[in-house]
Amino acid sequence: MAARYITISDTIINDIDNGLLLIGQRMPSLRQFTRLHDVSMTTANNCYQRLLDLGWLHAKPQIGYFITQPLNKQSTPVYPQFNVKLSKPKVSQSIDQGLRGPFYTAQLPADLLPQATLSRCLRRAIQRAGADLFAYPDYQGDIALRTALANHFSLRHFPLTADNLVITNGCIDAVRSAIEITTNPGDTIAVSSPCFSGLLDLLENMGRLVIEIPCYQAQLDLDQLEERLKAKRISACLFSANHINPQGFCLSNKQKQRIAELAAYYQVPVIEDDIYLELSYSNTTPLPIKYWDKSGWVLWCSSVSKTIAAGYRLGWCEPGRYFNDYLQLRNVQFFGVNNIVQHTVCEFINTGQYAKHLKKLTTTLASHARQYHGLLRELLPDNTKISVAEGGMVIWLQLDNMDSQAVLSEALKQGVSFRAGSEFTTLAYYHNCLRLNIGWPIVANAKDTTNKQAAAQALSAKLVILCELINANVAVK
Repeated sequence: MAARYITISDTIINDIDNGLLLIGQRMPSLRQFTRLHDVSMTTANNCYQRLLDLGWLHAKPQIGYFITQPLNKQSTPVYPQFNVKLSKPKVSQSIDQGLRGPFYTAQLPADLLPQATLSRCLRRAIQRAGADLFAYPDYQGDIALRTALANHFSLRHFPLTADNLVITNGCIDAVRSAIEITTNPGDTIAVSSPCFSGLLDLLENMGRLVIEIPCYQAQLDLDQLEERLKAKRISACLFSANHINPQGFCLSNKQKQRIAELAAYYQVPVIEDDIYLELSYSNTTPLPIKYWDKSGWVLWCSSVSKTIAAGYRLGWCEPGRYFNDYLQLRNVQFFGVNNIVQHTVCEFINTGQYAKHLKKLTTTLASHARQYHGLLRELLPDNTKISVAEGGMVIWLQLDNMDSQAVLSEALKQGVSFRAGSEFTTLAYYHNCLRLNIGWPIVANAKDTTNKQAAAQALSAKLVILCELINANVAVK
């Protein structure tokens, strides 16, 4: 017999399908729901959480729960299955800094960041730190910040120890150091396919070779990975497992555990780029590969660049068995991370503002995903495939006859930019794909300022232009 909350949530879904409950309609508060259905608060919470996870509800902080339509999961991108082979990364197309608009880089607008709160944290941090701000930073990172991070993630069921963390200048910096201490120029690193273009650029810059592991149906082809590990063809792996850029999905816990086990069995390091970990639309933080690492072969890297501010350039690494080598490298090359930024982020976490901000931010990003899906589905052909992300801030779009590089060339002439699919591989794939950042809203709220409403309308107009260019490109084919 199904649990009570499942039975009630299934009834609600059936009522929505039959038009008894309408899209956009506000649901009862949790307290009202408990009285209406004569259930406990736990059952009510579980019911609403299930509806949120399935996409039938969305939450507006301090306002309530509203009925929505789940994103179409029947028309999502199809990923190639192929036999892996060695390749050399190529630097992705460079776009003039002035044309790197909202669709191009995966980041948030300043309006979504807690600027006033961070400013207060900065002032308090300066007062508390006193003369320590003028000393050289601890090259492992401020102990108070490392403790705050360890406590923060431990509360999310991912236990960490402050003594094992190393603070870095952002996530890509953490990843670079991990690559440097585990491999040498000319070594081969396994990545997922498609792979974030910034990581491919980094590997090219560092003189490493690449083996792309197919990732389809939200799973890495771990059988092919193991074949290459067994043949000693791979020196290290560089994977993301949560809200992967550009697809947006998470690997299953079973896959994450197996990756950790393969790393230990074949004694090959896995560098985990987990920068989108905390941007889950369901408000449930998934677990990283590192969680299943029992012998230290996983080097876990992350940052606040996607959650607080990219300009802070603050990240971290838990380097496992490579801790001493990692710390030594950081000591020789970097001499620590900006003290003021470390103290500010520490204050932001310890006051509870970071957790509060994340809850609001993930709800907003989930709303953005619905906005973009709605407009793209309306303006593009029926056979367009769009990723249904579990979190993060990017959408991966696929259209069989599209040449995304040709679309980009035309779009740049009109001041619209995005990342073409071919940038996410070293192989001849994804030419009919593109990636869009969804950090900026394209639908304004009634309570938004005039400036915010104008910005959303302008961005929506740019997305319309992009869709027109895609339609024109497909029509030519």
